[in-house]
Amino acid sequence: MRKNRKLRHHKPHHNGKDRTTGKRVSAHRALEPGDGNKNDKPKSDNAGLNTPKRECSEKEAARREKVKKARAERTKKIRENWRAERENQPEPCCENEHKREEKNAWLLKELDSIRCDTVIEEGTGIITSNVIPRHFERRKDVQKHMGHFAKVAKDAGYNRYW
Repeated sequence: MRKNRKLRHHKPHHNGKDRTTGKRVSAHRALEPGDGNKNDKPKSDNAGLNTPKRECSEKEAARREKVKKARAERTKKIRENWRAERENQPEPCCENEHKREEKNAWLLKELDSIRCDTVIEEGTGIITSNVIPRHFERRKDVQKHMGHFAKVAKDAGYNRYW
């Protein structure tokens, strides 16, 4: 019969948890950027200063500045595009009332076919059933229609908990 003994070849921590206690273990953080996981502070006073490893020529310095400016411009352009895209008002999802009613009927049929959540409020203990799951609301074909579909779902007995 095999005795229960500690397996010495196992690491004491795995996935950020202590194997024996099961508690979370804090990650060892570096003292300064670029130090890796050093356990002690640098020995000299000027160890943290950013001194270049070698002297570079004027041509090399100019090239580095040019690359730095190009990166900044590219980042600025990407940021502006992202802001413009985010600030744009979404297009109307349905062209007319008839298509909106058809879409609402289809979404209600889809919602009936999935299992809805039941939520218990912690403070009061009130049970809320038929909660529309978040994965349903976040679907690409549903997300843009939730503005008008939420009212239809509420009338049908579904709730939006959040």
